[in-house]
Amino acid sequence: MRVPCRWLADHVEIGVGEVPIAKIASQLEERLTLAGLEVEARYVVPPVSGLVVGQVRSVAAHPNADHLSVCEVDTGSETLDIVCGAPNVAAGQTVAVILPGSRLPSGAAIEIRKLRGVASHGMICSKAELGLEEKSPGIWILDPAWALEPGADLAEALEFDDAILDISITSNRPDLLGVYGIAREVAALLRAPLAPLGLDVDESDPPAADLVSVELEDPRDAPRYCARVLSDVTVAPSPPWFQHRLTKAGMRPLSNVIDATNYVMLELGQPLHPFDADRLSNRIHVRRARPGERFRTLDGADHDLMDGVLLITDGEELLALAGVMGGERSEIRSTTSRVLLEAATFHHAVIRHAARALGLRTEASDRFSRGIDAQGVDTASLRAAHWMQKLTGCRLHRGSADAYPHPGTSWTIRLRPERIDCLLGIAVPQTDVLDILTRLGLTCERTDAGIDAAIPSRRADLQREADLVEEVGRIYGYDRIPSLSPHAPLRAGRKDPVERLKDRVRDLLVGLGMDEVVNDGFERAAWSDAMGWTSDDRILLRNPMLDSQGALRVALLPGLLATAETNLHQGIDGARLFEVGRVFPKAKGEHDAVAGVLFGRTHVPLCGKRDVDAPAAKGLLFAMLEALRLEDLRLDTTRTPPYITAGGGGTILAGEDGVGVFGSLSLDVSQRLPIGSEILVFEVDLHATRDATRPQRPFAPLSRFPASKRDLSLLVPPGVSEQRIRDVIAAVAEVERLLLYDEYSGDQVGANKRSLTYELVLRSSERTLTDNEVAAIVADVEQQLEKLGVVLRR
Repeated sequence: MRVPCRWLADHVEIGVGEVPIAKIASQLEERLTLAGLEVEARYVVPPVSGLVVGQVRSVAAHPNADHLSVCEVDTGSETLDIVCGAPNVAAGQTVAVILPGSRLPSGAAIEIRKLRGVASHGMICSKAELGLEEKSPGIWILDPAWALEPGADLAEALEFDDAILDISITSNRPDLLGVYGIAREVAALLRAPLAPLGLDVDESDPPAADLVSVELEDPRDAPRYCARVLSDVTVAPSPPWFQHRLTKAGMRPLSNVIDATNYVMLELGQPLHPFDADRLSNRIHVRRARPGERFRTLDGADHDLMDGVLLITDGEELLALAGVMGGERSEIRSTTSRVLLEAATFHHAVIRHAARALGLRTEASDRFSRGIDAQGVDTASLRAAHWMQKLTGCRLHRGSADAYPHPGTSWTIRLRPERIDCLLGIAVPQTDVLDILTRLGLTCERTDAGIDAAIPSRRADLQREADLVEEVGRIYGYDRIPSLSPHAPLRAGRKDPVERLKDRVRDLLVGLGMDEVVNDGFERAAWSDAMGWTSDDRILLRNPMLDSQGALRVALLPGLLATAETNLHQGIDGARLFEVGRVFPKAKGEHDAVAGVLFGRTHVPLCGKRDVDAPAAKGLLFAMLEALRLEDLRLDTTRTPPYITAGGGGTILAGEDGVGVFGSLSLDVSQRLPIGSEILVFEVDLHATRDATRPQRPFAPLSRFPASKRDLSLLVPPGVSEQRIRDVIAAVAEVERLLLYDEYSGDQVGANKRSLTYELVLRSSERTLTDNEVAAIVADVEQQLEKLGVVLRR
């Protein structure tokens, strides 16, 4: 956004005329950048002295050059001979003349010099030589309607002594895409009053609503459309200062009617469009494009329109691409006498998509793509009508045809003083807060709970309390916030319980000799299908980057089996792999799990070429689960998943709750792998293990007294599990540790019986146990076991 400082000075007092313009621009650059409006560049338009209005009295051919002319030019105080090479110079023209002793904006010095033997006392300038355009076909012929007298200071009329700020406007601040929006910010920063806009117009009958009607096909596409009608328009060039302001702001002057709409767009950020009212009917209809429609824009290009492009029509003919560019059919011409002035708002996404699809990026489409305040449409329309009356002397018809089906509503945000202190880190006095918000154009009311700020519709970026705090901070001055070293005490962070559980599982399995792998979170469809999972339980992705990433995984085992397959193809003869990660089954819901695959050789020293077997794999898994403090662990072989061999595994139970599966991979699945030995797998739901975990035992101090050890050899009848025996012995308070170190079954113990031998470690926390006390404890254990039919082996 290019902002000429002299234009800015029309709306807010910045010291132009009192302080050098370059210094004003430098100060504004610093203040605006600190307030969040980054000034990307600053350009100084150098002052030009000796640039005056000249009247060409006569033109004669140069005696020594075919392409040069010798002109007599009246400069007010004297008549000068000036040699000119422009082909369009002619007697009677009003031109721009720079006198000897002056410099052009480019820095080139103008002196009296001879050109092919004829002295030239100055220079007749083109627009390009004055920096008003990049290339000119000839000298600049001033419009006689401007009524400029010879000798008048043209440099002052063109506002050459100026500076331009190129400001980067963030996407959330469309209200700053105009000089007046920047002026509002400057007024708040400098505590200067903001001048009101000139909106005075002379209106006459018949009313505009009688001359044109407006219809909106879908108010969501065009929330508001305002049309005004102007008659007796005279199309001509704009005044010099008006043209130069547009040039400095980055736009090319065309004619007074078009320049007025561009001027207001650059001033208020509201794009407008003038139509030749005599080239359209008395109806405006806003609708989407239909298949097969074609449209020629102002630049002479034809466009095939696709669905979604928004159009302005008169019910019969296409007039404009809404929010992007007007059409050739209804453009303003030199013969135009009646103008229909459009001021509207369109849905930002519709305009953005249309401009991108058609490859048309304009000043209007850039602004509409960010969003336009519908409440400001009428103000912008009046402002444009004001300038058109001043520049063309036209007649404005009373009122407007304004389609605004759903007027916008304002909103209020409460700002608490303590929230300012919390977010900014400093205490801003409440009187300063009220002053800042009021200077920004917000209507504020102080209450016991804080400040209630009514937000104007142009500030759509202010939606919550933190936004108001940011406004206070940037206007109060971020540079006023002291830089302090952090003084908060450092505390060690704590992990989430689920993450601590996952870390614990990893540590346990690595300690038990397994290796962790990490796969992505996508489903391995081939393995899932082989294991019996249906696609109904998968969460499918709408637009996967790869074909192999079409769904989220429902289990960890398919990914682990794919990893095992890769290892086997690479010649790995055995591995014990596990993975901890998140799975996404539809039926059960998202949760964390741990899974493992064990196959081939154990790689355990002194075990030869032995392959991993089911008892070892089960022992490894149950050791991990017991370390997680799961109670009453057992394997229910009656509940076997389809991918587990019948009788070779089942569901892992902790009490009555199923927490996972374990077993030998079925032949239908395992035959996909290039290995002939058994493949053992497990998968455990970590969320279920959390629910089945027994409470942490309270800490008990270590006994200072010595332990006593006794061995018990027991005869166990059929039907009595080892776990029941262990529970009976462990229930005795003095039993500190229990170890089963021998099991025997055979002729010496009788049919259907077995012998279990335990080592008991007995200890008291109060005293050293005597032999008699130890004997009494052992006798008590024997009595309790006899209730189960377990007797001491003699």
